[in-house]
Amino acid sequence: MTVTVPSFNPILFEGLSTDTKPDTWAAPGQPLQATPARSNFIETDTGDEYHYSGSAWVKHKDNGSIYSVDLDHRLEIPKGGIPGSSGVNKFGRNTNVASGATEEIWDGSASYVFPATALMTSISQTTDQTAMRGATIEVEGLDASWDAVTQNAVLDGTLTTNVVTLTTPLIRCFRMRVLADVVSTSPIRVHNAGETQDYAIIDTGNNQTLMAVYTVPNGKTAFMTCYYAHHNPATNQDPTSNPVTLWFRDNDNGYEAQIKNVVGLPNAGGFQHFFDPYIKITQKSDVFIKASPVGKAADVSAGFDLVLVDN
Repeated sequence: MTVTVPSFNPILFEGLSTDTKPDTWAAPGQPLQATPARSNFIETDTGDEYHYSGSAWVKHKDNGSIYSVDLDHRLEIPKGGIPGSSGVNKFGRNTNVASGATEEIWDGSASYVFPATALMTSISQTTDQTAMRGATIEVEGLDASWDAVTQNAVLDGTLTTNVVTLTTPLIRCFRMRVLADVVSTSPIRVHNAGETQDYAIIDTGNNQTLMAVYTVPNGKTAFMTCYYAHHNPATNQDPTSNPVTLWFRDNDNGYEAQIKNVVGLPNAGGFQHFFDPYIKITQKSDVFIKASPVGKAADVSAGFDLVLVDN
């Protein structure tokens, strides 16, 4: 049987017990590279599962039964099996990062603005949509004290373009989603009171924001397991180079943003970078990904995965 790779995050191999468990692999269209630590191999004929330590394959389960004393934390955390811990999966897309510019990967297709105070006070839709009138939008972010807040905002029942005030003003907003059985036909935006600056956008048809932007809440510490990016092929969007950069900004100490990793993004290709050990990110720190295409604009998707724990 040919060993297959049905999952890339984390990497999962499937094959027979007689197959050689790989210490190298290659994503479609990408060069051969070492198999990352924490990759999994499932024997389809026995049901046994192996984990890769970075140098050797170690049996983890016998036919679905845990073989070692180690729990699968990637499962236990979202199940709520580890008190004080949760998972964060952030994913974003910027469909038109301008040539010669550096932009965050989010729905705005422009440089993202991080306010110094809780200026995110309002929500509205760009063009009135009858079916969206009175719809509930879930808004996730941080209040003026940098504490995590999830609130529901109800769009105006007369015209969705009418500005509605959020119950709690936000200093950060990193996710919105539509809680209604209707698809948006124009952008839904969290913005300032004067509607001159957008901070989160649900683009047409998506019903959720696409933001590779996050801020660690007060009282929490985040550990980044990996980040990734992909260039989405589009007409006249084939830059000669396209560095993708990962940034952290420690607002608790008042530091400027610091670059943490950079990878050159190939045209119509992508990457996923695993951190071993994980990167620690302190409370009130912004986390974001940027792209800087040269020669042509670029459509870029990107994201990262975090384990969030109580301080």
